[in-house]
Amino acid sequence: MKAVGKFILLDASEFSSWLDMQIITRKISLVQQHHTYLPAYKTFKGNNHFELCKSMEQAHIERGFSEIAQTFTTFPDGKIMVCRNINQIPAGIKGANANGICIENVGNFDKGKDKMSVAQKDTIISITKTLLKKFNLQPSDQTVVYHHWYDLILGKRIKVEGTGNTKSCPGTNFFGGNKVEDFKKNFLPLL
Repeated sequence: MKAVGKFILLDASEFSSWLDMQIITRKISLVQQHHTYLPAYKTFKGNNHFELCKSMEQAHIERGFSEIAQTFTTFPDGKIMVCRNINQIPAGIKGANANGICIENVGNFDKGKDKMSVAQKDTIISITKTLLKKFNLQPSDQTVVYHHWYDLILGKRIKVEGTGNTKSCPGTNFFGGNKVEDFKKNFLPLL
C-alpha cells in the first residue's frame, strides 16, 4: 500500500483488508463499471498510477466536478487506486450515483482497442465480488451496472438496447460486450 495525498494504491490482495477497515455511513446498492477510454493502455507506463489519477481528477474538475468522479480505479497491472472517500457519492452515472460505488477501469475496452490484461481482468472480478459481499448484494444486473445502460441526459436506465442517449462505457468488448445480455452471459457467471 502506498498513499499520496488522498490517493491510496493497493495490490488487489490488499483491497479486502482495506475495505474491512472502512466505516461505511451510506447505503450502497450499486457497483458501477466504467472504462476510462482515455487514459488508455498506451498511457499506462507501469509506474504512473498516481499521475494518471491526478490527471483524471484535473479533467473532472475542469468539467465542473468537485473532485475525481470515481471511488476506485483499476490498472492494467492489477493494482487498485482508492480515489474518492467511499462515503462520498461518486459522479459516475447520472441517476445511479446516490447508492453507487464507481469503478473506473483504465483502458479503452471498445472492440479493436485495448485488450484487457489478465491481471486487470482478475482485479475487476475480485474488487466487484468483494464489494458485493461487503454490502450483502446478490450479483445481478440490478446490483452491478454498466454506464452504457443509462441515458446520459435523462439519467434513467434504458429499457430497450439501442435507444436513448448512451455511451459505450465500459466498452463494447468489456468482458465480451456492454449490453445486459453480454453481462449476463460473460461477467455475471464470474461473480
